[in-house]
Amino acid sequence: MNVITRVKYGCTQIALCVGLLLYANVSFSQLPVATFPLNTKATKTLVDSLSNQLLKFYVFADNAKQMSDYIKERCKKGAYNNVKDPHVLAAMLTKDVASVHLDEHFHVEYNPKMANELLGYIDDVPKMVAERLNQDKLKNFGFKKVEILNGNIGYLEISSFSRLNDHSQAAAAAALGLLANANALIIDLRYGKGGSPEMINYIVSHFFKEKTHVSDIYMRCEKTTLPYWTTPPTDKHLLPLTEMPIYILTSYKTFSAAEGLTFELQSLNRAVVVGETTRGGAHTVTYRPLSSGFVADVPFGRAFSPETHANWEGVGIEPDIKVSAENALETAELKIFENALANTKDENEIKRLNWQRDLLQSVNHPTKKDTAIYKSFVGDFGAYNISYSQGILYYQKAGKAKFVLLPLKGNTMKIKGDDSFRVEFFKDEKGAVNKMATYYDDWRVEYAEKNR
Repeated sequence: MNVITRVKYGCTQIALCVGLLLYANVSFSQLPVATFPLNTKATKTLVDSLSNQLLKFYVFADNAKQMSDYIKERCKKGAYNNVKDPHVLAAMLTKDVASVHLDEHFHVEYNPKMANELLGYIDDVPKMVAERLNQDKLKNFGFKKVEILNGNIGYLEISSFSRLNDHSQAAAAAALGLLANANALIIDLRYGKGGSPEMINYIVSHFFKEKTHVSDIYMRCEKTTLPYWTTPPTDKHLLPLTEMPIYILTSYKTFSAAEGLTFELQSLNRAVVVGETTRGGAHTVTYRPLSSGFVADVPFGRAFSPETHANWEGVGIEPDIKVSAENALETAELKIFENALANTKDENEIKRLNWQRDLLQSVNHPTKKDTAIYKSFVGDFGAYNISYSQGILYYQKAGKAKFVLLPLKGNTMKIKGDDSFRVEFFKDEKGAVNKMATYYDDWRVEYAEKNR
């Protein structure tokens, strides 16, 4: 029996042909879900349906029974009888279940549209699929930002992990392809949430040369373990990713699928984690239909390391380098430069790394503009002209374009939009600017005296 059910690893839904893994357990001869004012009978039916779903699917059987017993006892005592707002009731049930056993993946919500979809009452399936695809496209399938930072450091921010299909896979491949020439990679998951285990596996596969067993997911209801193995990239231009140093940024908000990617790469010593301890959600979940238009997000699977059988549920992932989330990016950047400098004795490479580190630090800690100092730089220096207008300092070589100058450190300025050269101003014994130098990234230096 093959059915379509909605399964997720956190907050982003993915569509899977689950086959024998999960049975929808519904009769398609039923009428669509009725939504009507809550009463004692409707509430008891709702609690019973939630109890059944927990007992059948929740990842830990003992906890499921405790949860079920508690909400049934609460219902018997009339705790829910006077609740007329379905959203309030959903919140109460969520809190009551959590009071027995906290699982941040579990929640109840009032959502008649979703309940009907889960039961198979869909007027236009192609339209529904197209709408969901468009929603994912509007979020660029979770790939929020791709950038090459100074020092040729790749930066990838992922907000969620979209279900894996041709469109999302193309977006992932494009992002990773842009980063393949970097010297190191930073994956920013400080605000990363949930999503598809298949998307995680697709991304992680780019970081291993050999086929590697990275994760397992155990499903209690089926007594089945689903293994995840990497499929190494075959495209030659992506092979550098398999050896590239990787740093992952985390915060206390990092959760679920974002934790899954972090856990896999950290446990296999493939990435250094920088930031804060994550929230601790290691369960895969699926929406289950209840009665009266309610649905429950029920954790049914448990992700764990195939080597240690450990996971991060309830405890989170401890970073290798503990810093605040706010300082995680800069910490990782400086660590990359520190390692690169420690591993080279080439004089020009050392100069290049220090140059790029200074540029990066000027981005992280921009110097405030000082009008008096800016104006003291104004004048002609041989073939160069330095001008000032409306708070902006400009640099121009005869016959060349005019560039905006931005403060770097001290009397050194960088060129906006061009990291290939920088300018330094010098003062005489009286403190007046009398000379400038233009430094190029091939280590040429051009000096020019100020015209009198």
